[in-house]
Amino acid sequence: MFILGFMFILGFCTYSILSFFYNEEYFPRREEQYRERSDNILPRIGADASTNAANAAFVKTTVAKAAVANTTSEECRCVKCEEDDICGGLWHGKRYPNTPTDDEIAQKQIHVVVSHCLKPLFWIKQRLQAGSYWPPASFHVISKCNQTVVGVPEMATVERLPNVGRCDHSYAHYITTVLAQKIPKEQEKNSMVLFLKDEMSQKNFHHASGRWTSFERMARNAFSDNGFGCGVAMRGPRSAYRHTEDLFKFRLGRYNRNADKFDDEGVERDGVKFQSAYKNLGAYYRSLDGPPPPSMVQVCYGGIFAASVSNILDIDQATWERLEQILTRGNNIEESHFAERSWASLLARPLPPFQLQALQELGHNGKSS
Repeated sequence: MFILGFMFILGFCTYSILSFFYNEEYFPRREEQYRERSDNILPRIGADASTNAANAAFVKTTVAKAAVANTTSEECRCVKCEEDDICGGLWHGKRYPNTPTDDEIAQKQIHVVVSHCLKPLFWIKQRLQAGSYWPPASFHVISKCNQTVVGVPEMATVERLPNVGRCDHSYAHYITTVLAQKIPKEQEKNSMVLFLKDEMSQKNFHHASGRWTSFERMARNAFSDNGFGCGVAMRGPRSAYRHTEDLFKFRLGRYNRNADKFDDEGVERDGVKFQSAYKNLGAYYRSLDGPPPPSMVQVCYGGIFAASVSNILDIDQATWERLEQILTRGNNIEESHFAERSWASLLARPLPPFQLQALQELGHNGKSS
């Protein structure tokens, strides 16, 4: 009886000691759970201190590798929904991963450039105030039609240029000449530029498959993984993405809205031929010596968008200078329509393969207009 009692006490003490040393303080629960799933690859924890250190390093390395593998094997559940945080909204270019909150955006720098011709600019300040983005870090106006700039805020700088290349030339000029003056190097990674025309009304939008979106959505997308936010949200069956091969076949031999001596806004033409020397959009894009596009690219209609400064600076300065020079040929030219359709190809971050695959499997229509 005495011997049985002694053995019971000895067993209880041994259990208590082992329980103490195998407490979560020594072996965190995450590592225990990983060991339970991975006994076939994880060395068993030993009593030797050096062995335990090596094992702990192995656990950290293995868990890190598993995290990377999980990231690279992401799958989209849908591309036109709200419940998928990674791919939901991708079809229409509405939402992207790692979109910042409003509070996070409030800590960032928003710069504004406006291509001005005739319209008052009061509405821009009103929209910025509605999104709590006022005042912006800078406000630059490029005016081209020899008109007084009405509604410009006191903080703005105004520059006058010849009336060539429409808003696309204004934006290229801003990137090549003005951006470095407005945005200090230490703020580049924390900044975006809002590229605007002097009007953002439905009358000034000519694509039936989309509609103007808010400054808030543009800013969120520009600060997301995409680094680019289009001013137009596509809707219905039309996607914001196009097969590059089909898109690059686009050309526009004439532009009926501007067939008279004066355009729709009463600005006199310069008599320059509309049609360009480029065979199509693809030939124009290749002439820029920009980055080779992926198999599918975002297309942003309307000439209004936002882009992170990091993405802008990722493109060689020579490409931007070439774009600016190409757009000096005239006021109403085919090259402007090529530029409109290629801003996102230059500025949006290419989609990872799993997102491209999801767009393909959904049945992309491939239209290029």
